[in-house]
Amino acid sequence: MFKKSKLFFWTIEILAVTLLIFLLTKIGFIFEPINTLLALLFVPFIIAGFLYYIFIPIVQFVERKWKVKRSISAMLVIVLLLGIIYLIFASIIPNLINQLTSLITNSTKVYPQLKSWVEAFTNNPRFAVLNNQINVNELLNKVNISYVDILHNILNNITGNIGSIVGVISSIIMVMILVPILLYYMLKDGEKVIPFLREHVLIEDKLNIFDLLQKMNHTISRYISGVALDAFLVFVVVFIGYTLFGIQYAFLFAIFAGFTNLIPYAGPYIGVLPMIFTVAFDRPWTALFATAYVLVLQQIDGNVVYPKIIGNAIKIHPVTVMVLMLISGSLYGILGMIVAVPAYSLVKEIVKFINSLYRNHQSQKKSEISDENVI
Repeated sequence: MFKKSKLFFWTIEILAVTLLIFLLTKIGFIFEPINTLLALLFVPFIIAGFLYYIFIPIVQFVERKWKVKRSISAMLVIVLLLGIIYLIFASIIPNLINQLTSLITNSTKVYPQLKSWVEAFTNNPRFAVLNNQINVNELLNKVNISYVDILHNILNNITGNIGSIVGVISSIIMVMILVPILLYYMLKDGEKVIPFLREHVLIEDKLNIFDLLQKMNHTISRYISGVALDAFLVFVVVFIGYTLFGIQYAFLFAIFAGFTNLIPYAGPYIGVLPMIFTVAFDRPWTALFATAYVLVLQQIDGNVVYPKIIGNAIKIHPVTVMVLMLISGSLYGILGMIVAVPAYSLVKEIVKFINSLYRNHQSQKKSEISDENVI
């Protein structure tokens, strides 16, 4: 009798789950390679999936318009993407390195110029009283020591963190290798996944889960299309502004700003950095005005344009988008802001699906009751 009770059953279940968790904590080293593999593939898979939804319309257009095989059209898109990345790195990175080298070289001349200016100041009879109160030479020596110490500490930090820097560079290289490979196979075979599930997994789909998967796929597609449209608008407006300011590499800087605009909150600040480092040393006022222009633009985009475009894309109110961004940003930072809106839209589809199942179940019960009454 005790064995048949629900209390006994749930006690055994809880003990079994607790024992399983305990054993998993003791043999976690067995799953460590799997965790490492998943961590390695997570970021490339997310990036490739995002790019898939952006470039799949282009692949479909090329395949339909010019009767090109899907594999060839996917390869053309990959080559186009790699060409854009190469153009950005080949044009901007060397210029940034030259600017930073020039900055370091010029910084070594700051102290001698400062010392010469202060010595002329101390020799001026007008400031004799101030010179008597302040030992200028001692102060300059301290400044020189501080300056040397700062450079020395920077070099020590860079040297001490070589392992971390190498690790970050290795991770970036791995992502750059895996993303094109994953993207190619997604573009080539991505549309076969849902039909495959319907034919081999969801054979007897009484709950109509296949329809839910299709709606979730369309929701993600619309969301990413909306984000891509917003990024494209930012690219256009930034390009126009940079061109009017007479900034070199305006097109490439605008592309970078458009891509970084995909990162909520921090994206606008990251997107303007290459332009600042390239222009600020030669034309500081131009860099200042261009930075102000971009940041004002990003405020308008983040508070007005982005919520409107994304809200229309996934059929939720723009205010809801803003509230989701604010709450998720305060709770989980940048990652939360990136995930919040698509996660909300997917959860909304799941809730609608469950509600539909519940209503169908209730209607069936009512129909059965009415049939019994008739009988």
